[in-house]
Order: sequence, then C-alpha cells, then structure tokens
Amino acid sequence: MNRRHVITAGIAAALLALAGESALVPAANAQSLQDRLSSGQARDARDSGDVLPALRVISIVRSRYPGAEVLDAELMRGASPQYIIKILTREGRRIDVVVDARTGRILQER
Repeated sequence: MNRRHVITAGIAAALLALAGESALVPAANAQSLQDRLSSGQARDARDSGDVLPALRVISIVRSRYPGAEVLDAELMRGASPQYIIKILTREGRRIDVVVDARTGRILQER
C-alpha cells in the first residue's frame, strides 16, 4: 500500500511539473490564440466576401509546394487578415506559409 502511494505521488508530482511548464507557454501564445478566428467566424468572413475561401488559398500554397501535405489552416483576424497554412513538404520540412486572406498573395514562409 505504501509503495502505491509513493508511485501515485511521483506521478502526481510529474504531472504538476509538466502543467507548470505548459502554463508558461500559453502566456507567450495568448495573443495569437486571441487573433485566430473560429471556424464559424472564418465562414462568416468568407461568406461576406471579406476573405478568400480557405480551399482556394490552400490551392495557391499547393501550387508553390507541389506534393506538400497540408497540416492545418488558420485564419488570423486583423486589419489585413491572413491565413497561416502549415504544410509538410515532400522533403519532410514543416513550413508555415502566411498568405494575405484577401488577395491570396504569399507574404512569408517560415
């Protein structure tokens, strides 16, 4: 019984340590989380003509990176809304492609 308590306490301590570390990470990313549009908000922006459809933007990115796998697409709010399309290239590189959501122009690759 005592051994079980020691193991449980060790696991709990490890989880708390991990939780403490991960609690620091969102503070740095809090702004970016607030800047992301929800899927409903993105759909509304697309339907109102404020931004291009995500599938069109993904098509533009795929033409720049043939054979790349699209991992994620996010629409970021702002005066100049941007899509961030996360891809995995055929060579195995993970790249974030930043695209102007109104024009479809690729602004940055990081």
